[in-house]
Amino acid sequence: MVIVTFNLNQKRLLTRLRQTTNPREDWRLIALVLVFAGGILLRFLVSGFELTSNSLVLVFAVLAFICALVPRELRSFLFPLAICVLGYTSAQFKLEQLPKQSIDRETFVELSGLVTLIEYRTDRPTRLTLKIENISKETWLVGRKVRLSIRTGFGTTPFSGQRVSLRAVLSQPPGAIVPDGFNFGRYNQFKGIASQGFAVTEVVVESGPQASTTLQNYIENARSSLSRKVLNAIEQPLGGVAVALITGQRQYMDAATANNLRDAGLAHLLAISGLHMGLLTGVAFFIFELLFAAISAISLRITPRKLAAVVAWVVAIIYLGLSGASTSTIRAFIMVSIAIIAVLTDRRVLSLRSVAVAGFVILLLSPDSIFSSGFQMSFAATIGIVVAYDYLLLWRQQRPTENSPYNRPGPIRIVFLYLGGAAATSLIAQLAVGPIALYHFQTFSLVGIAANVVAIPLMAFIVMPAAFLGIVFSFVGLEQPFLAVMETGLFLITTMAEGLAAHPNSIITTMPYDNSLMLASGLAIILLLLWRGTVTLLAALLLVVMTLVTDNRRPADILISGTGNIIAQQLGAGTAAIIGGRRNGFRDDAWKRYWGIRISEDLGKLERSCDSRACKTIIKLEASEGDVTVLPIVISRTLGTTRQACNAGSIVVASYTHRRFCRGAATFLASEDIKKYGPVGLWSQAIGPDKSSIRYKWSNPADKDR
Repeated sequence: MVIVTFNLNQKRLLTRLRQTTNPREDWRLIALVLVFAGGILLRFLVSGFELTSNSLVLVFAVLAFICALVPRELRSFLFPLAICVLGYTSAQFKLEQLPKQSIDRETFVELSGLVTLIEYRTDRPTRLTLKIENISKETWLVGRKVRLSIRTGFGTTPFSGQRVSLRAVLSQPPGAIVPDGFNFGRYNQFKGIASQGFAVTEVVVESGPQASTTLQNYIENARSSLSRKVLNAIEQPLGGVAVALITGQRQYMDAATANNLRDAGLAHLLAISGLHMGLLTGVAFFIFELLFAAISAISLRITPRKLAAVVAWVVAIIYLGLSGASTSTIRAFIMVSIAIIAVLTDRRVLSLRSVAVAGFVILLLSPDSIFSSGFQMSFAATIGIVVAYDYLLLWRQQRPTENSPYNRPGPIRIVFLYLGGAAATSLIAQLAVGPIALYHFQTFSLVGIAANVVAIPLMAFIVMPAAFLGIVFSFVGLEQPFLAVMETGLFLITTMAEGLAAHPNSIITTMPYDNSLMLASGLAIILLLLWRGTVTLLAALLLVVMTLVTDNRRPADILISGTGNIIAQQLGAGTAAIIGGRRNGFRDDAWKRYWGIRISEDLGKLERSCDSRACKTIIKLEASEGDVTVLPIVISRTLGTTRQACNAGSIVVASYTHRRFCRGAATFLASEDIKKYGPVGLWSQAIGPDKSSIRYKWSNPADKDR
């Protein structure tokens, strides 16, 4: 009797497990996209086995041909292998497009080229991206793009497609700014930027024929023209926010406004994504459906809903071009396109199938996007919302309902249902992107749910409809009234964000996480993509939570910049001090995030004294028993100063030729190594009132390995 009861309970348990953990209907398509992404990661992360893209295309073709001939059982193994090879091939092709040369040191050049992008920034110099046609040195840059900061001004303001000439100082794009940090140099190279620098003469627009007739230049000039119209109609700082929403050009954003939106959990409003594309396309669909339904000559022959879907898709195409076609925008456009096809074919609009197709297309066109925080957060939020929607559908299907008119919600209940849906959607998106935000930015907003409950309705009913009408009527010069309405909505959103961000507990900050957090997040997403059920959901949550709790690395106590003259020290939780360079720039923001400090917080100032022989920066470390150890960092220019600093047990930064004359230094760092291998982080461990143990790590060790 006991054995029979045990067997029955075991069968019930297995049945319950199958009911709560079962594959999704689209799991094969999703699995193939994941295998494709795995091939990309395999090429980018594993070295030693390299073939040319042409050879890999041949391998893929052979595998595809064999798949068409072999039995189904063998095909189920070979076809995923072929897809993996395809992902590996796309990554290899992308790597082959990167320049094989680099600029070892700052180089003065005379150059001319075509303007591909011009960025007028509010708090920083104008930035110009050129496609080089002629250059006096580093001729391998011909045909490639360089990005230049322009402080010298313009003789005549250029536009995209014009040919300009100037003299500039070029250098290699910097890599990571902190140890184990994001490699910005690699990211810029993937985006086609081979070098960067700054102008030393005025930018001159050359006379003669210009190459401004390409579609890319036409779109870029249209974006700039629309941005100017928006800025003329809406004063700063709201004008910068409006431009970011309409054209995707975020360089007009005020830093304080951007920080407030980020701390309030509304940073996603600044990146054109599914919210903006969906709202704009939805507004267009609603307006045109009403218009076509009102015209009997159309509504009697064609279904207004389907015709409006086609027109809304055209609007989405135009918005894709005007917004700059970023990764998140392309993803949103692909999903909107799939949704429109679903409307035309009377199929389900929202599904993981569309997410998988969007991911495959983006990774095929730009495989390096897999490392982009925008790509990761965009897809994580979308997957989280779709999975939650899927669970809601299952719950409603299992819940008994009565088809009675008395069960229909009234107006008040509809309002509360909408607000509850907005809050739930915000919570799901925040939880989905939380681990990725903590990994990349070390911050997480605690007021994001409340902020989004207010901001999303304002975006849906005021800002984006007014933006759509403003874009339409800008072609006839009547955009002013609609942009005024948009300004009102943005004022309400930014005012609320400023109030929430000012609260001392609006965000939490953490120390840097190891790559295991991204691995755990990726595995959790794979679980949710392939299987549905309570067990799957709990396993995914447990995997991420355990990693968040157990994986929290200690950051460096001291950071030294790649030039060697900027030094910062973490003084405690939420505080740091710095010396050298300009304040509140990109480096400062990155170092604040690394130490878990609010971007809006000001850094203190370290004590430094300099003369013609050396610069000494005072670092104070806490000893094991509460004593303070003074450990100077000496940047030495003479051999005598180096010997003196080494004998005193300081941290010494000097020429590599001084190393053999240095005895007793706490740490010796060659200035050549700092310039070559990027910023360096130092960890200290006090072992007594007068001694400290120091270890250090380069931010770009891959360069040293090469």
